[in-house]
Amino acid sequence: MAGTTGTRTESARRGKDRRPDCIRGGAGRERRGGAREAGLALRQTELCGCEPLAETARTAMAAGSAPGWALGVLGVVYLFLKLDFISCSQEIYGAMNGNVTFYVSKFHPSTEIIWKKEKNKVVEWDIQSGLEAFQSFKDRVYLDIGSGNLTITRLTKSDEGLYELESPGVRNKSEFHLKVIAPPPSPSTFCSLSDDGNITLTCEIMEAGYDIDGNLLQYSWECPPTVQCHRGLSPSEAYVLKKSDLSQNVQCIVSNPLFRTSASISLSTCVPEGE
Repeated sequence: MAGTTGTRTESARRGKDRRPDCIRGGAGRERRGGAREAGLALRQTELCGCEPLAETARTAMAAGSAPGWALGVLGVVYLFLKLDFISCSQEIYGAMNGNVTFYVSKFHPSTEIIWKKEKNKVVEWDIQSGLEAFQSFKDRVYLDIGSGNLTITRLTKSDEGLYELESPGVRNKSEFHLKVIAPPPSPSTFCSLSDDGNITLTCEIMEAGYDIDGNLLQYSWECPPTVQCHRGLSPSEAYVLKKSDLSQNVQCIVSNPLFRTSASISLSTCVPEGE
């Protein structure tokens, strides 16, 4: 078994968003907001896309003539009128020790703004008393009273959880599921030669204490066209056929929604000299 000689790290600061679940009727709009502090590039999407169905119901009611058909459409329209607000839940990724901003859609200036995490107050502002931050968020939060946006700095794992905005100025219920993730350390790559002459490659995170599952780590492999690679029994393994060009390097890539790092291994180090 042989180890690599060169390790290359290419920190990629990437945001990853998920389209929010639309829980109620109505429609949102797509919007992007970014923060690039302490290695964070964040992109958020606020889109529910329920309005087309509601609008179809209204148009159908206006065009309908048969009483029975119209009664059914009226029931649909009544449902949409009852559910006249949007509740969008977004999953947001923030970098460990970095900053994150929760962007609020359709906010109107108000006399009171309250942000909560798991029903506990994070920050509160009203026109008479001003701003107050609570518990561990003191000196770490910034509230834009004009937009309702909340920024949390110096993120830690304890900041993970569900955040919710409460204010007369927001019509749509805004919820944000925050996941705080750390950049992966550079992986180590190893290889071994099987009896049939094929090569098994292994990629591992050797740093003690790094939470692979909690940081949403994924493995992938990049091989040159002249190297025949196949996925192994696990994503951290790959097989290289012996008829491949063994003068080439193969790269192991370790990534999560915000970061990417890699290490390469020379296939020539995996076979005895002269073979």
